[in-house]
Amino acid sequence: MKSYALVLLVVLLAACVSLPVTAKVTAVTSGPQTIVKADTVNITGTDAANGTMALWIVGRNYFNLLTTAPDKKGNFIFTIKPDETNRFSTGQYAFIIQDPGADRNFEITPLLWSDGIRVADQGKVLTNLGDKSSFKADIGPVAGAILNASSLSGTDDIFTPYYFSVEDPSVRFNRANPSNGMKLPDQTTGESILITGTTNMGPENDLTVEIRNATDRTLVTSRSIPVEEGTNTNQWTYSLDAPGLAAGEYNVTVGQQKYTTIGESSARLTILEYRIAGSPTIPVLPELPVATGDFYSLILPLIISFAALIIIGIIMIVSLRK
Repeated sequence: MKSYALVLLVVLLAACVSLPVTAKVTAVTSGPQTIVKADTVNITGTDAANGTMALWIVGRNYFNLLTTAPDKKGNFIFTIKPDETNRFSTGQYAFIIQDPGADRNFEITPLLWSDGIRVADQGKVLTNLGDKSSFKADIGPVAGAILNASSLSGTDDIFTPYYFSVEDPSVRFNRANPSNGMKLPDQTTGESILITGTTNMGPENDLTVEIRNATDRTLVTSRSIPVEEGTNTNQWTYSLDAPGLAAGEYNVTVGQQKYTTIGESSARLTILEYRIAGSPTIPVLPELPVATGDFYSLILPLIISFAALIIIGIIMIVSLRK
């Protein structure tokens, strides 16, 4: 009886040792479930107990396989840098974490052949994914074919998929009116200026704000501002201290450029001349020109009258002396 119990205990312990252990994974992307081209993606994990981890990345026109070795505590990280994410196409991408299981060996592997990508179990082809150029924006069927391979008997590899939407970078103004040519609310001279907006780009980025004269495109001011993390979408804020801008029409452009990816947006801003509320506007009357002919017609009779009075006065003086 004791020997039977001992055998049962050994079997149970062996079963526990062979059970696959799944690591805990956290993905840090541009935003919730979103990756913006030319942004950094970090996928970190803990509790990796089976050695080297693999990451399959599949998306529209894209395939890649990365591996990393966890540290002694089971922590690991996959970093996809901006020069790589800039190669992504818009659409859905699957990031599939592969744990080798208790045997610490990858049974399921990709085979990169000249005519396409195969999924193999210890070298035996299971399915043909086709060439990556055939991968569509909906990557579900391709990801499903990879995940189905892990369900086969005889393999303890653990596959955990994560799905993200890849987007081009974009910038939006909070109060610009699209129906009026992206017009921002008018502001006044002598006052500070505050312009806010949103972006799908991650907090790792800086945006450049340029304000130009709308008439001749002359650069008035330029400055870099950070992207601030938001709950559902990330934010940006631009401020210009008083006295702000002189009266006139301006174009405000906000954006950034990394590699060959450009994401920017522009809006119009009108600065009005400051006036005290209720103060009347005093019109300035133009000077009236004085015509030369009119001047002499008015002054000549006065000269003649003055001369006549002098003559009469002289005659009276002479008469009195006689």
